[in-house]
Amino acid sequence: MKKSLLRRMLYSLIYLLYKGPFFIMFESSFIKGELSYLSREDFNIWKHSICDMIKEFWTKANIGFNQRKIIYSFCYSHIRIIRKTELCDKSIPIVVLCVKNDIRRIQMLVDHYRKLGVVKFAILDNESNDGTFEWMLSQPEIDLYQCSNPYQSFVKEGWINRLISYYGFDRWYIVTDSDELVVYQDMEKKSISTLTMRLDKSGIKRVKALTLDTYREGPVFQKAENIRNDYRWIDSDSYYVTYRNAGAYRVKRFIGGPRYRLMRTSVSLDKHPLVYWEKGTISDNAHYQFPHSSIDEAPCLLGILHYKFLDTDIEVYRKRAQKNSPFAGKGEYYRRYMSFFYKQKQQSFMYNGSIEFNTSEALKRISLIKWCLPS
Repeated sequence: MKKSLLRRMLYSLIYLLYKGPFFIMFESSFIKGELSYLSREDFNIWKHSICDMIKEFWTKANIGFNQRKIIYSFCYSHIRIIRKTELCDKSIPIVVLCVKNDIRRIQMLVDHYRKLGVVKFAILDNESNDGTFEWMLSQPEIDLYQCSNPYQSFVKEGWINRLISYYGFDRWYIVTDSDELVVYQDMEKKSISTLTMRLDKSGIKRVKALTLDTYREGPVFQKAENIRNDYRWIDSDSYYVTYRNAGAYRVKRFIGGPRYRLMRTSVSLDKHPLVYWEKGTISDNAHYQFPHSSIDEAPCLLGILHYKFLDTDIEVYRKRAQKNSPFAGKGEYYRRYMSFFYKQKQQSFMYNGSIEFNTSEALKRISLIKWCLPS
């Protein structure tokens, strides 16, 4: 107990020593270029909020190296604005993501959110060379950004924060990846702005989602002519609640799905993709935002269709499984994916609990998703 207390006191002291250099870094970026587009008020909010996030990790006796990467990425990533248009209505979320070489899924994603009523996308392209950038440039709803810095998961969080900083606080955002589609009750009849207006009336600022890995009836990694039609199967009953750390908090997390069922990879399936970005909100993890005290308050009203096992993914995952990849922290997961692919005689995710996701009615079959939107 005494050792733990002394360690926390020591890390709090180290944080105070580092706080000065962090502030100098922010001020330098604000005065000399990278963050000069911000107002002084907004700049101070971002600066103090990110430092508050770092402080939470350090006072929990955690050096917070990954969180420091977010600061460097936010301040010093050379992000080029290719196209940025006027803001849309605040009730319509802006879809925010980063992408590299994923033209088929990005086309599917944009089509999906257009049908939900989204009119603006803010997408950072990380040096695509497969036509992704050119296709996005041809789409007027996409505000387009470029960055050539090497990808790393916490570097990406810095990029996400930068993208959001271009549009400001006190509005709704959907923070996602190119292989994810947010789905919700009655989405075929109710636009995403209908949902956010209901959330506003209920005082809900963040919404949790359960990630639903999609798969086809046959073997994984097979070519799909139509991704949405071929990869229409999901698990209905293989999800579990567990608890894990988020900063200084112990919070409820979800695991399960075919990756846990067949490969024993306990990757977290909970995400907070729909967020009303208040002052002080920071994207510090692919699954949730700071302040971490709000994580368990968010109701699970959404699903995320996750298209992770397409034919084009196998070579990508083979590279990610290598120890020197930017995904080294998740390398064991990718090694298990590859092992399943090479060793299983029947490389199928199908089981007795598989259900088709043809409409949002399928969400009723999944107990972790609350089938009752705010009225």
